[in-house]
Amino acid sequence: MRKHITYITPLILTALLLGAIQACRNQPTQRKHVLIILTNDSQHSQYPPFIKEIQQTIELSGYVTDCRVLYMDLEYSPDAAFNVLHQLNDTLSKAQWKPDVIITEDDRSARILLADTSDKFLNVKRTPIVLGSISFPEEINLKGTTNICMWTNKIDFYENIKLAYELSGKNQVQIELDNYIYDVLIRRELNEAISRPPFVRNFDGALGVISDQQLAGKYKDSIVVTTQRIDYGWYDTRNPNDTILRRRELMRSFFKQSSKYPSLVVKKDVYCDAIANKSNLPQYTAITTDFADGMGSYLAGYFASYSTIAHDCGLSTARIFNGANPRSIGGQAHKKYFWMDYDAMQKMGMKYDDYIDKFRIVNAPFEIEHPTLYVVLVVAAILLILLILFGLWVIFVRMRGRLQEEKLEVIGRSRNISRLCLNSIENMPIETVDDIKKYISLAHPKSKKEIEKVRDSLDKPGSYSFLIYCAPKDDDKYQWWEFRYDITSSDVIGLIINKQEAIKLKERLDSATRNSREASRKEAFFNNLSNEMKKPLDVMCNACDRLINEKLSKAEREKVVTEMQESSEAVSQSLGDILLFSKIESGRLRYMITEKDAGEFLTGFYNEMAPKVPSHLNFVLVSGRSRVYAQADFDRLRNVMTQFMLNAIKFTREGSIEIGWRYYLDSHECEFFVEDTGIGIPAEAKDRLFDLFWKGEETSEGVGVGLNICRSLAEAMQGHISVGSIVGRGSRFSIWLPARALSQNQELPEQQGTTKIL
Repeated sequence: MRKHITYITPLILTALLLGAIQACRNQPTQRKHVLIILTNDSQHSQYPPFIKEIQQTIELSGYVTDCRVLYMDLEYSPDAAFNVLHQLNDTLSKAQWKPDVIITEDDRSARILLADTSDKFLNVKRTPIVLGSISFPEEINLKGTTNICMWTNKIDFYENIKLAYELSGKNQVQIELDNYIYDVLIRRELNEAISRPPFVRNFDGALGVISDQQLAGKYKDSIVVTTQRIDYGWYDTRNPNDTILRRRELMRSFFKQSSKYPSLVVKKDVYCDAIANKSNLPQYTAITTDFADGMGSYLAGYFASYSTIAHDCGLSTARIFNGANPRSIGGQAHKKYFWMDYDAMQKMGMKYDDYIDKFRIVNAPFEIEHPTLYVVLVVAAILLILLILFGLWVIFVRMRGRLQEEKLEVIGRSRNISRLCLNSIENMPIETVDDIKKYISLAHPKSKKEIEKVRDSLDKPGSYSFLIYCAPKDDDKYQWWEFRYDITSSDVIGLIINKQEAIKLKERLDSATRNSREASRKEAFFNNLSNEMKKPLDVMCNACDRLINEKLSKAEREKVVTEMQESSEAVSQSLGDILLFSKIESGRLRYMITEKDAGEFLTGFYNEMAPKVPSHLNFVLVSGRSRVYAQADFDRLRNVMTQFMLNAIKFTREGSIEIGWRYYLDSHECEFFVEDTGIGIPAEAKDRLFDLFWKGEETSEGVGVGLNICRSLAEAMQGHISVGSIVGRGSRFSIWLPARALSQNQELPEQQGTTKIL
């Protein structure tokens, strides 16, 4: 045994030492300054993840980065680029911040940087520079430089034009170009890429407008590439209006053609954005800029993504920090992939499964990308909910049993109290008026009003009964006594009866009765809650069983999931009512009373409820006076209005449901109402509507606390609730709250919310 330990101990120590060395190597030990120069403005949606990817890639190599970002905004302010760069240089000079590496992400920002003559802090002749996503490397002169690493990203016109042709089924592809230097370079590359069949060049409309008949006939085996020159740089100083009209006409022509034939974006500028936004069909793009913009403007393309560009630039920067010569790690090309946007696919009615083998599809929902995992997660969530509900069910059953035991105990105490009441009566006689005067002289001051009534009765014949707190035995032992006597013209007869024990027993009996009623109400509540939770629980159990054990079609599976969602919402509604009721009962509910436009609130509430109203019912918003400001906790007001709406939906089989508001000038109140054409409420049931745990029908859904909660919330907000109903014609539920109306030129003063605790 010792021999084995002798061999094992050095191995363990060696492993620990190597692990410590590796851990130290993986810990960021150096802070590096990285300047990232970006071509477009800071609103570009893809820049934040691009910058984050660069930082993470560098830091994984063991360096802490202090990144600063310069947005050149070359799309809208190209002439100001050098000024921006010099301002940055001055700023860095004042801050004594020198970049260890400069990274760019486009030809334009690279050309501006390398053409700059600043040499104090940027020092472009000596500072290592990583040029990312360079489309025209031959235009960048690297002779005599050793501090520049360049990643190329040449546009693949062949693959992108062919892709637009294959996906659209149209054999004419449009490309917008103008006369800037960048466009001239693109035109040159495009001309070389499509110089052979099946491509036909129609640059700047040299072949004229090609008709559909020509495309189907003369050019049926070709792909016509039409470039449209929108001459942004040309300007007629003598006739500026002609310039504007010419540009507008060119744009209209391109918009018209883009609705028929696919357009391919090969650069980012104002016109490309306008074409993508105004075309009724998603366009195609050969560059990563603006792809997957969240609006489905671009369908597909073949290019290197921002993530790939950032990763490559980050790795090159890390290698430079590790001592590599920038020139020795340059000259590589970013990896390109076929990309497709799910949002654009939805516009085109395309199916995800038909394209996933060739394309990397972005923006697809989780359930589309991972259908099996999604079903597993849904089933797991359902099982978890069922487990929770089962635990609640067990708790409720046990609590109901305890309540039944408490009820029997209360009934037993009530019987004992009733028996004691028969054995605790003490009497004293009244034979003269002097007896009455004697006894009331020994009364406690708290019975002063009753004593005055007794004195007033002494000269008036009749039968009297008064309850007085006194000590008739002259022993200073005050108790409650009932004075019961008859006065005639000749004599007085009566007695005083000790009511102290009787009153105590009555209070105990009343308390026992209240406890008994409370126990009964709680038992009814838990019965209701158990039944209401059992129904959706059964539905979810059956649905889960079908999902797990049956082979269902997509439509059947969606129906089962819908049933489970509806049942889960029913359970959630019941539990939400109980939690809110519990907070109200315990006095823990806080109210934030604020002032808000009634129309604005109810319009928002109408939009929230519209999807929940059955399609066969007419859902109407009835607008009241404008600029009416109600005073309420609007989250609690939403609880009340939601309860009114749920009742209206439940009891309205046909017709309509109206919601709205009315302002009453005489009382300075605003009425928020929900009116339906449902079954109505019988007159005998109106008095019990707001009783706790009461339901109109045993078969009706709910636990019987909703309207009681509504009344409590309304009263806490200094308001009240009213109900109007006609059986067979409908009901109107209203909550009235303090409010005020402002004139059109009157401003609403700013008010702070106030918290009120019940």
